[in-house]
Amino acid sequence: MASLRAGIAQFDITPAPGVRLAGYPHFPRENEGAHDPLLGTVLYLSDGKTELALVTLDILFFSKKYVTAVRSRITEACGIPGRQVMICCSHTHSGPWASGNPEKDANPGGRSDVDPDYMISLVSGIAANVVAAKASAFEASIGFGVGRCGAESGVGGNRRDKNGICDPSVNVIAVRDKAGAMRGILVNYALHPTFLHEDSLLVSCDYPGYLRAELEEAYPGARIGFAQGTSGDQSSRYFRVGQSFDEAERVGRLIGREAARVAEDLTYEDHPVLSYAFREIPIEIRDYPPIEELEEKVRVRTAYYHKLIAENAGYLPIQNANLAVLGAEDMLGYALRVRNGERIDLRDDEIPAEISVFRIGSHLIAGYPGEVFVEYGLKLKEMALAGTTFVFELSNGCLPGYCISDDAYEEDGYEAGNCMLKPGYGDKIVAEAAALARRVMAQ
Repeated sequence: MASLRAGIAQFDITPAPGVRLAGYPHFPRENEGAHDPLLGTVLYLSDGKTELALVTLDILFFSKKYVTAVRSRITEACGIPGRQVMICCSHTHSGPWASGNPEKDANPGGRSDVDPDYMISLVSGIAANVVAAKASAFEASIGFGVGRCGAESGVGGNRRDKNGICDPSVNVIAVRDKAGAMRGILVNYALHPTFLHEDSLLVSCDYPGYLRAELEEAYPGARIGFAQGTSGDQSSRYFRVGQSFDEAERVGRLIGREAARVAEDLTYEDHPVLSYAFREIPIEIRDYPPIEELEEKVRVRTAYYHKLIAENAGYLPIQNANLAVLGAEDMLGYALRVRNGERIDLRDDEIPAEISVFRIGSHLIAGYPGEVFVEYGLKLKEMALAGTTFVFELSNGCLPGYCISDDAYEEDGYEAGNCMLKPGYGDKIVAEAAALARRVMAQ
């Protein structure tokens, strides 16, 4: 059995001043410069038969149409088949657009906020660095481990219900060379990077940047990547003590210290079997209520929001009411565009949705498209189909809004208003991922 070979590359993906920031689509934000750099990180792996490449980007979304373009370039340049490249996002809300914009999609005549020059640079940069990672591959060993850091540390949890379902697992993949030096670490964690809000006009990784800094201090010279877990309903809303760089640093370093602790105790494999599988499935759009009913919902929620402001009701009630308004406006806008047969970027650029699974020895990485509620990551993990299972959301494309739980449709909050998918779609993703996982583990 051939020894594992690994290659690691990292590159700057910080946009120029003036490029519009994503993350809060209802608040246009032309950035005024960078507080900290955005990075792309590549982990290339080969067992002598199969090559895999994991790409993590400090960015909100990365559309499937760009994934397709990147993969084509990689295959042409160095022969790695496109489906063996998984491209994931950190989901920072202080980076540029690289996909459709939900707020624009929800308004007739809306347009994309993607900066074309930035995207040309990003697509070419990803492809070039996958090629570079393969070219610089070395004999390596790889380890997988899981720690914990959550609400008990004041980090984050469920944003719809303070005591709701959450996933505090700190998932770590580490690569060492034959001399025992740590060369790369990839961390996977389920928490919205929203410590910086719509009032910030600076480019930033948010808390994953500080997580990276903590690990770089623990392992000088190592390259650190971050992949977002199933965090569609996971945030710091009820757990943070402020919305600032200081709070992002507090949380990022807490998670980073736990990741460093996990990395110290890993068991490493020198000869892991690599394999992969994928499946494309249709994007199924929900049925919408009558337009008049949706218009009334917007009116009622808007009136209630302004009532709370007039009463000085406090940050959390006002913020939750504001989100309820935004969700109602989004649902109305989507319903109108569906009725009128208009183009919707976050639907039409992502068809069909791709689910992929990478096997690395006794471990699995499942790639889900889009922003997915946490229960759909936990369901796959709880099946115990491998030694460890990590779930990376926003992998190889997006979905038209959140992939939410069935009860969230009934509660009809912001995520439900932003979700264009039919109920049950999350369970379909889990079922497909589980079938793919069983297939690769049998190889």
